[in-house]
Amino acid sequence: MKPSLRTFVLATLPAVLAVPMWATAASGAVLTCGQTITQSTVLDNDLSDCTNNGIVVGADNITLDLNGHTVAGTPASGDQGGVVLVGRTGVTVRNGTVRNFDVGVVIEGGSGNTVEGINALDNISFSGTTNRGGDGIAILSSRNNNILRNNTVNNGPFSGIGIYSDVDSAHPRATGGVSSGNVVDGNVVQGNIQGRTPNNVVNNDNIGIRLEPGNTGNFILNNRVTGNGLDGITLFQRNTFTVVRGNISTENGFYRQTARRGNGIGLQIGGANDNIVEYNIATRNADNGISVRNGSLRNVVRNNTAVYNAVLPPASTNFGPTFDLLDNNPNCDANVWQDNRYITAFPPCAGDTA
Repeated sequence: MKPSLRTFVLATLPAVLAVPMWATAASGAVLTCGQTITQSTVLDNDLSDCTNNGIVVGADNITLDLNGHTVAGTPASGDQGGVVLVGRTGVTVRNGTVRNFDVGVVIEGGSGNTVEGINALDNISFSGTTNRGGDGIAILSSRNNNILRNNTVNNGPFSGIGIYSDVDSAHPRATGGVSSGNVVDGNVVQGNIQGRTPNNVVNNDNIGIRLEPGNTGNFILNNRVTGNGLDGITLFQRNTFTVVRGNISTENGFYRQTARRGNGIGLQIGGANDNIVEYNIATRNADNGISVRNGSLRNVVRNNTAVYNAVLPPASTNFGPTFDLLDNNPNCDANVWQDNRYITAFPPCAGDTA
């Protein structure tokens, strides 16, 4: 691959996506912190210093239009969710800012909801608390939701946008089950670098778009993912039949200083199987551009551009050396690498263009 490809890559990187502003209704509702709505609502005021949820959606098939307003918690952990949907179906949340909660927007259970045009900023929950969180937007055991054209910036310590199936201490809840059929499309996921202790950005595992174990059939499409603490986009074990397409993942992974650095796109150890990774750009990431770890099989990686990665040396001999394209399975096992643009690849099958 010739260095002149840099011109192609830089020309392909778009400007930061704009968050659409929706038409403002003639009148709205004045809400208070923690209030539950049961009908379509246009917010007419900012909410600040909320200590126990911002707005709770308590009915199906309604719209919460923040109308350009801000819903804000406090800098401390324990504020729970900025906008909370539990067991809801067919709800739309749009057009405003949610900040300083444990999670900006929480979708737990239910299905078929839409979050669009939301700025999810500074939603941080530190390890050791019993609160939900550390995500800008979190899907928890829920199906067929649409996360569209949002900005998620400086959330943590887990993700800008996270999809979760397993119930654990990091995301405790009453609802269990697999998260499937969710579409994450056209979002800007940037600078999510908060670590697991207050003010600590070092040695974190904060990932731009994070698919925790046990999800299936989700779609990660056309997102701009940049400057996050560890990986840009990661599928953990037991993520299956997921499509990662058309994303730009750049300049991720520069904060962790032990174990591995961050990849542009990573399929992690132990069985992220039967996924498709295609038409993405992964460039200038600290570790690998696109990485398929050992035990992740039957994946198709095709038509991607991965160049100028491996910016930092490996933090551990267990995770190096690093490349634009990396497959840790012997002879790539049952993974298919096809028609990718790259400069460095290992082993040779990871650069296969047949």
